[in-house]
Amino acid sequence: MNEEVEEVKETQATEIKTQKPKRQPLISKSVLMGVLILVLMLASAAGAYYWRDSQANNFEKLQSDNISKNQNVIRLLNKQIADKAGDDSVACTEIAPTATVIGNIEASITSGNTAALECYMASSVNVILAASEAYGQQTPAQAVADVTSFISDDINSWDYNFSLPAATLNTYKQGSYSQYFTSISVVGKAANNQVISFSFDCTGKIDTVFLATTASVL
Repeated sequence: MNEEVEEVKETQATEIKTQKPKRQPLISKSVLMGVLILVLMLASAAGAYYWRDSQANNFEKLQSDNISKNQNVIRLLNKQIADKAGDDSVACTEIAPTATVIGNIEASITSGNTAALECYMASSVNVILAASEAYGQQTPAQAVADVTSFISDDINSWDYNFSLPAATLNTYKQGSYSQYFTSISVVGKAANNQVISFSFDCTGKIDTVFLATTASVL
């Protein structure tokens, strides 16, 4: 009986030793699937980033090209405007006002009603006082004020002669201030020897007023 028991025990022990435990897989299928999904997500994100970066670079290049083209167009338009302005300046010829306007300009001086001059002036008037730094570009109102101050120095200065002999005018045209005595300038000389000259632009408006306190400087 004891021998049978011992034999059974030895048989069970042998069976226990010979049975090998089953190995569990190192990585389960669910883990592998998770890793695969993560890899795919990363690859998709990288592709999306690359695509956006490529599109951004293409847009930036397109924008840069458009800016360059617009700048070229602007330069071309500016050149055309400058050329047109140059053509206009060449084509612009001084025009004498009508006899009526000339008569009104002369009367404004001889009567002392200098305010009447303003309506015959251009938007900018170059006022020059001989042998001085005055006055430069002025508004019509400022130019009228300059003329008023000039002729008001002496009551006799209102007595201007605007029918000067050709010889006198030729002398002024050949002097140091010849540019202010053109063929269409309205020139007057006062009893006190003051000289005033009005020159005109291509619309027949006064654009220059020349003042000389004495004809001797001409």
